[in-house]
Amino acid sequence: MKTIYPTDLIARPDHATLNKTDIRLGDVVYLQPKDGPKIASTVIYSSPVFGCTTYTADAACTKGNRIRFRFRLKDVHHVASRQEAIH
Repeated sequence: MKTIYPTDLIARPDHATLNKTDIRLGDVVYLQPKDGPKIASTVIYSSPVFGCTTYTADAACTKGNRIRFRFRLKDVHHVASRQEAIH
């Protein structure tokens, strides 16, 4: 399993607004690594670390390898709630 940290992610542009800021477990978030396209991943954990909430999400790439992301709200490009992701 490969782990991607906030330093390896492209942050959401300042002018772009996020459609949902109350991210919960099971939500699908779209993150963009510096070396590739946006990836949809499912949030599995969140915790306040040094005064900022840090999230963990898992995804699978096309080759079947698993990817784990550690990220902050500023790294999220789009959020789909659990209910939206199921339909």
